[in-house]
Amino acid sequence: MNKKLGLLIVSGIVLSGCQLTPTSMANHEHMDTHYQIAHKAYQQGDLHVAEGYLHRVTEAEPNHAPSWCLLGHIGFRLNRYEAAQQAYERCLRIHPQQPLIWHNLAALRLRQATELLMTGLPYLTQETAPLVPHFKQNYQLLLNELKYLHGLTLEPTEVTEHAH
Repeated sequence: MNKKLGLLIVSGIVLSGCQLTPTSMANHEHMDTHYQIAHKAYQQGDLHVAEGYLHRVTEAEPNHAPSWCLLGHIGFRLNRYEAAQQAYERCLRIHPQQPLIWHNLAALRLRQATELLMTGLPYLTQETAPLVPHFKQNYQLLLNELKYLHGLTLEPTEVTEHAH
């Protein structure tokens, strides 16, 4: 009798272990489906739907690099730069051999630099930094170069005004 009970317990353990494999496979397929829906929504411009599905994927599979990369793209397009930067960096920690993502992260930081300079532009006066020679000229030059990189101007413009 004890032998039969032991076999029953062992059989139950083995069978329950076998049930985990199909469940985990189903979860993986479910997450793959979520990613495919997110990717399609992204391609169609429905960024918020894509973002929702991608968060489901990353919650279930935190090392799913394609989801983090796509979340970075979405954050960038929605001007949520901190979220985009975090997603791109997470993507690169998981899978660093992605020149496109390195490029996008650099472009993101250039965009942030441009916006910072544009925000500070109204405060740029002759009195701003009297101890720094040519500060105003250098500020404008940097801003103009960044605008050119973003395609906001057709060619870099020279700054001829000197701040004294």
